[in-house]
Amino acid sequence: MSMQRWDPFSDIVSLREAMDRLFEQSVVRPQRGQTQTTAGARVMPIDLFEKDNDYVIRAFVPGASADSVDISAERDSVVIKAHIPGEMEKEEANQYRWMLGELGYGDVVRAVTLPAAIDAAKMEATVENGVLTLVVPKAEEAKPKKIAVKAK
Repeated sequence: MSMQRWDPFSDIVSLREAMDRLFEQSVVRPQRGQTQTTAGARVMPIDLFEKDNDYVIRAFVPGASADSVDISAERDSVVIKAHIPGEMEKEEANQYRWMLGELGYGDVVRAVTLPAAIDAAKMEATVENGVLTLVVPKAEEAKPKKIAVKAK
């Protein structure tokens, strides 16, 4: 009987193999429910920045028409809902032999609480080339005030 020497490094997974597994688990076959909200809509990723007296929210809404985007706002919060159309929604899609379906489709939603009160009546929203841009003006009471100092 020959004894084979145990090699402690034989059980170590190479970094490349580990990265391949991680990539396949998270990107190619994401776990169901990872990005789901309780209402069944996926979370809409956004960019949010402040510019002068406005907040600007930008979001990808590929293929969504202006009338399939719903925006509501009050005090210091904004809720954006949209429907992203997809090939898998079509009636004939069940006749296809799907290999991958990574583009995503369906309802997406995002609720944002902003650092200051907003003027919802003056908000402006546009959709261009699959990007929603929402300009959210700060309310007058939230804008910085300059106080003049008088000498006596």
